[in-house]
Amino acid sequence: MARRRVFDVAGRILFALGILLGVALWGSMVWVDIEAFLFDSSLDADAALTSLRCPVLITAAEDGEIRATFSNSLDWAIKPKLTFHVTDGFVSLMREESGYLTLEPGEKRELAWQVSVEDAAWDYFILARVYLPRAHPLPSRTSSCGIVALDISFLTGSQMLAALILGTGLLLGVGFYLWTSAHRPLEGRWMQQARGRGAMMALVGLGIVFGVLGLWLPGLLSLIVLVLLIVVMLARAAMEAD
Repeated sequence: MARRRVFDVAGRILFALGILLGVALWGSMVWVDIEAFLFDSSLDADAALTSLRCPVLITAAEDGEIRATFSNSLDWAIKPKLTFHVTDGFVSLMREESGYLTLEPGEKRELAWQVSVEDAAWDYFILARVYLPRAHPLPSRTSSCGIVALDISFLTGSQMLAALILGTGLLLGVGFYLWTSAHRPLEGRWMQQARGRGAMMALVGLGIVFGVLGLWLPGLLSLIVLVLLIVVMLARAAMEAD
């Protein structure tokens, strides 16, 4: 009986920590992408620049690199003025890099811009936008992206991201295993709670995937569903305790 009690308490604590870590990671990725969507939105365009790519997370141990690919499908050369804006320590301040981009007929070119944690607004979010004006008949194009910045120097951004995802998975997995071990055989309300916890784990995993892919709208909707699920589970647990 004492062993079951220890497993139950440890499982609940580890699972809760896993949910908190996962939501913090997932929520920060969704939040930075929403801020990026709103960043410098006065640069309106006819189409999205779908080739824009940003790292998800960078640290003080490295410089990040924002990349975009441009192509000319016309039979003549074009020379539009390309504009790159990025936060310069504050959301209200921007660093601008601009210049004319010459593309010969059929040419494709990839450009890159360097960013660092010093560019972050609110100390944690780097927001960037690229704008390419219209080159008739090609439409004007723009897109934005956000990067989470952490002022640590002992890991790179990709290493930190991997560690956070692994930590979330371990906490959730071990916590779920200990909790289910304490309540086997899973029947009645324990089975319902196990299913609810399984759904929470699935939502956290799905949300992190959406965050890594930069899909902030489905990521936000998944976060809302998770919060509602937690509220329902807590309300049901309180009713059962009575």
